[in-house]
Amino acid sequence: MSQFYQKYDVNFKRVRATWTLFTIFILSIFFGCDSKKAEILRGFNNSTEKEIEIDTIEISPSQSSQIGFFQMNEEAVFFVDQAYAIIEEFNLKGESQGIKKRELDGPEELQGISELIPTMEGFIIRHNYVFYQYDSNWGFVGKSVLQFSSDVSYDELMDNPKGENIGMYEPQNYNSKTSELPDGNLVTKIDVEHPIFNAFISREYYRNGKILGKINPFTGQVVEILGTRPASFEAFRFVPFHNKMDYYWTKDDLIFVTHEIDSLIYIYDIDWNLKETFGTAGIGMNTTYAESQSLDVAFESKYFYDSRKNEGFYKDIFVDEKNGLVFRTYRQGSNRQDLLDETDNPLRIQIFKEGKLIGDFATPGRFRILGKIGEKYVADGYFDEQNEKQGFYLLTIN
Repeated sequence: MSQFYQKYDVNFKRVRATWTLFTIFILSIFFGCDSKKAEILRGFNNSTEKEIEIDTIEISPSQSSQIGFFQMNEEAVFFVDQAYAIIEEFNLKGESQGIKKRELDGPEELQGISELIPTMEGFIIRHNYVFYQYDSNWGFVGKSVLQFSSDVSYDELMDNPKGENIGMYEPQNYNSKTSELPDGNLVTKIDVEHPIFNAFISREYYRNGKILGKINPFTGQVVEILGTRPASFEAFRFVPFHNKMDYYWTKDDLIFVTHEIDSLIYIYDIDWNLKETFGTAGIGMNTTYAESQSLDVAFESKYFYDSRKNEGFYKDIFVDEKNGLVFRTYRQGSNRQDLLDETDNPLRIQIFKEGKLIGDFATPGRFRILGKIGEKYVADGYFDEQNEKQGFYLLTIN
């Protein structure tokens, strides 16, 4: 961990404590309930009609707490049960191929699973700040500790924070995402919590705060931080509950980025030069965002809950590099006051080809494309706690 987090003052502790509460709340989005089995959905772009089919593939895990998520590589789908710390493999028919990894002692000392990261050589499991490396047969290779090392003093970080100070950052907990890059490094979403450099009171945070961190997986060292938020954030005072983003890093080192408050999708090269923008506003979105007035807003958790349930925002992005398709989900927002969590906030998906919108469809409340096997796009994930059912989605474009 960064030395910066070892000596923070009282105000900084309060900020971190607040975001810890938010992290606990985020676990509740894994409980989204959706009972749809299969449906044909139609979307329109000018005079062109497209169809997609979403099938629900139910699974019967060997052990399940229904607290977890799905991940995949090029061959299989994996269910990660976070309560039991178990990874079980499934084929596209929903048939179990066996448990591949579970919580254990010994040289791995794996105590939980925050993320499962497919790699060219096998898999990496992230648990909090520790990376556990495995080969393609789930043989343990080694582990490393994530480090945001600082080259400036603690006093300098506290009194004169700058966006390029690596020591200020930490992994983004909400909708976390770590991927392997073509060069073998990892990249992950990052955020910074600081008494005077934060999303609640600092314009410099929005202008110069970095959004991605590049990590050497063998040392755990963050070797570079990159990316900033677009100028669209200047239209707001402060929108701390919608400062999040998502990315997709292609095999050709193009970086597709979407931000929660911005209808545009941004494409950057590896040096973060802007190459292209495109995008279309979502249908019927509530974009009247609650803007913060002071740091005190950070301690009113109801604002965070309301922003996820009742406001519209752009969410996840996936790129089908072979077919030149870009998928982006967004939540429309709702005026219902009885929503239990974010998954009840209506979700839709946009499909773009060559920068043009070719479809906009309603999807289940917890729907995030993970990848593609054959002609099927695999998405996380179906959970029905009441009936003790769960599974993943398969999307087909007709």
